[in-house]
Amino acid sequence: MRLLPLFMKSIFLMFATLLLIIPTGAQNLAQEADIGDPEVSLGSAQVEETDSTDIVALPKGYLTPKGDSVLRLNPLKKITLTGYYRFFGYGRDMTMPYPNLAPFERAYGVGDGYREPMLSLLAIGRPNGKTSFMTEMFMFTPYAGNIEDNVFTMNLGINFYGNFRTQHGKFGIRAGGIHWYAMSPFTMGIFQAFDLYSIFDRTPWEPVNNTEKYEAYYSSGSINRDTRWNNRAFQGLIVEGGDLPGRMSFAFLFGKSQVNGGLPGAATDPLATIINPGVAGNLPTYQGFAGNIRSTPNSMTGFRLKKDFKQGFLAYNTIYNRSRLDSIQPLFQTYNVHTLEYNFNVAKLNISGEVGAGNFSLPNIENPRWGEVAMLRLKVPKDYTFIPLELQLYQVSKDFYNDNGEIQTFSNPEIQTQILGVNQVGQAAAGGALTQVGQLAHNRRGFNLFAEKAVGPFQLKAGLGIAQELDTITNELSYIHRINGLAMSRLYNPFPAGATGPTIVGPYQRVITFFRGAYETVRLTDLDAGTLEPLTLKNYQALDLALKYKTKVFKKPLYFFYLGSFMGASPNARLFPVFNDETYLHAQYHEFDLYYELFPKFILTGYYGLERIKGGVNTELDIESLQPRNQLGQGIGVGFDWTVAENAAFYLRQRWMNFEDRSFALDKYRGNETTLELKVFF
Repeated sequence: MRLLPLFMKSIFLMFATLLLIIPTGAQNLAQEADIGDPEVSLGSAQVEETDSTDIVALPKGYLTPKGDSVLRLNPLKKITLTGYYRFFGYGRDMTMPYPNLAPFERAYGVGDGYREPMLSLLAIGRPNGKTSFMTEMFMFTPYAGNIEDNVFTMNLGINFYGNFRTQHGKFGIRAGGIHWYAMSPFTMGIFQAFDLYSIFDRTPWEPVNNTEKYEAYYSSGSINRDTRWNNRAFQGLIVEGGDLPGRMSFAFLFGKSQVNGGLPGAATDPLATIINPGVAGNLPTYQGFAGNIRSTPNSMTGFRLKKDFKQGFLAYNTIYNRSRLDSIQPLFQTYNVHTLEYNFNVAKLNISGEVGAGNFSLPNIENPRWGEVAMLRLKVPKDYTFIPLELQLYQVSKDFYNDNGEIQTFSNPEIQTQILGVNQVGQAAAGGALTQVGQLAHNRRGFNLFAEKAVGPFQLKAGLGIAQELDTITNELSYIHRINGLAMSRLYNPFPAGATGPTIVGPYQRVITFFRGAYETVRLTDLDAGTLEPLTLKNYQALDLALKYKTKVFKKPLYFFYLGSFMGASPNARLFPVFNDETYLHAQYHEFDLYYELFPKFILTGYYGLERIKGGVNTELDIESLQPRNQLGQGIGVGFDWTVAENAAFYLRQRWMNFEDRSFALDKYRGNETTLELKVFF
């Protein structure tokens, strides 16, 4: 217990020191573009017209000293430095821990196991009017009293940007380190969950913005993020052209995406697994994956050709991914995707979507299989209906695969990213996943419907999703532990040294942690007696609700947010998720957020979350109780945001958590965690 006074003393010294050095005149973060805007490339090098030359803008999340979002340099100032310092103190006390956590039931330190920068320095330079470069350096230290765990590295590498204009169009080149980029939802993109996520737990990429965060979430359903949000990491060469004859534009990519980049010395043997699976105790080393096998020559090629019209655009997108599975033998995993993306406004209606096909190849699959993918989205304004509506129709083949896009493609055992079909490190689902409304998964056909309405100070939003499998390919379901998933991922390091598979935890070896979350798998039992294959097509239902309310108490703003999700998988088609004995799996999530500005720039925060998971008679039973899954999880949180200067703030979060499966006696835990974050921008 000597660690606790040392931890608190470190926090006090850090607090006192930084209050002396925090400048009060620095500017806050830039307001980021709305998440999900298909025409905004967040974090990309944007080109702005000036009277002289094109210039490259700073990534979202950084500002120049004058508060502008665009870098303007004079000949006497070729280099600009900006960045932030982030101290993250973490402590936990698990009074009833999961098995194999000893001796780490109690832990106090700096950092929570993820490789997030403590000090980030962004350097931007422009040697001439047509070329610029940028690099991000970060430093991390766990304050452990040694230098072995300290990290100082270039996070993004050195990125180069070049822009030039001709009478035929504008052209740009990006090369070097990691660029954050997106093409289209089905080729290179990330699923967006507007309104349907709690903002109580802070993320490392949030700015300092006092009540602006809660006001933005209330009014638009999104909050400010930095350049990484809504984009995929890509390392290599990107060539873009715009304003071409015929209102054409293009983009060409060649390099490595975040799913095939690999690390020098990374283990790539598909037969390997984590050391001592299910056993915790791997403290974070901040070295990522480690191993002795040589790195392999993986690559991804992408191309986009876009035609703009007066009322919208049409674009052709393609990617080809090739990953070597063995450092000696010529064993490869490949997949290829071709899509046609469209977006048009017709008579106040917005019609958008994407159609295409993809194939997948592995050494154990003789002939590559092609699978179709199609999505149509129709946005109807209130001119036609009483409230704005959005309808989405889709179909995704079981043979369509792409782990760079926003579609979950992990339900087909034949096309897992590793030959034996084990789960990929970092993936957030397996088998038939229970998904939120609007989140697509392959081997399904279905529709999603959204509606929203403002009634006085209330903002209401609802979504309904129904889908059915196209083929019976898996006897496994999975669901997210949404209430305490982040806390659980901190208990068991999801990226231990030597890992080539996911971190599997819990007394029954069915909970899998990933980056900032955890999910659980369920086996079905209504199988063919001879082949043990599934007999029935599964039907999926989802209902999402969001209620946001704003008022004033003693002339101070008060925000109240409620999020509710109901999900189910069953052998029969239904309109809404309900539970009975025939239902395979039913999940409910309820989250309540409360934020109140008690004093100027001092905001009280509160949270309550409830998670209810129930399995049907056709799912695996406990050998003692002979009952299916019956889980109850709760999370209670309090804290504050204290903006001590225009560019700096403290954030305290205290969470109490408990979980119990009333059918499986060993599946339970209880504890609490405390986090204290100091963030300073300069």
